[in-house]
Amino acid sequence: MSTYLVLCQDMARDVGIPGTGPSAVDASTLSEEETSVVRYVAQADLDIQSRWFDWDFLWSEATITVTTATSTLVSGDTGFPTDLGNWKLDSFVYDKTSDDYIILEYMRWNEYRDIYKYGTVAEDLPEVYSLKPDNSIDLYPTPSATSTMATEYWATPTALTTDAQVSAIPPRFHKIIIARAKMYYAENEDAPEIMAGALAEFEDLLDKLESDQLPRQKNRRFSSAQNLDNFVVRTE
Repeated sequence: MSTYLVLCQDMARDVGIPGTGPSAVDASTLSEEETSVVRYVAQADLDIQSRWFDWDFLWSEATITVTTATSTLVSGDTGFPTDLGNWKLDSFVYDKTSDDYIILEYMRWNEYRDIYKYGTVAEDLPEVYSLKPDNSIDLYPTPSATSTMATEYWATPTALTTDAQVSAIPPRFHKIIIARAKMYYAENEDAPEIMAGALAEFEDLLDKLESDQLPRQKNRRFSSAQNLDNFVVRTE
């Protein structure tokens, strides 16, 4: 596992910057090159985290409070995730801990709005839900009792800002951050020899990371596919 500071120090050594690299990511004594390294590493980490919305390492769960006579769940409601990136549409369960739990059916907003949101709206146990364009959740029927709704989602990427912070990317793949950062460095410093090596390393590590951390992709890196029924080829 490499912290933000360690990633910066490793990269500085890799590209031949004199010394041991940045002493701290926010130190006022950093050289111009060290300052660039700190910036490149943070940019590289965000770039990789943002490459797919459904990385496994961004997956999370939430349990949101549902209030009587309120159909829309919005940011700020109890349990609504503050780091929400994208909802997992097949994961919405009303009153999950009860034996009478209900797996909610998803419907696209325009169709849902036209069918369920005009005129008198019924109150009962929810059966259908939709996402409004602002990512808030709307339930139909409007809940007739206070309860909870469990769901899964993918979080937004978190930027590296402090020395001891660790990327959300799994530690065994942290070298990909340095490889991507070296590509930024090579482009800005006109260093084709660094670019060539960094690009080759990045592409190899990206394939491994995607195979490990994208849903239904692990068979890509097995010499013999273990489960062809759980195997999806993703194209760029």
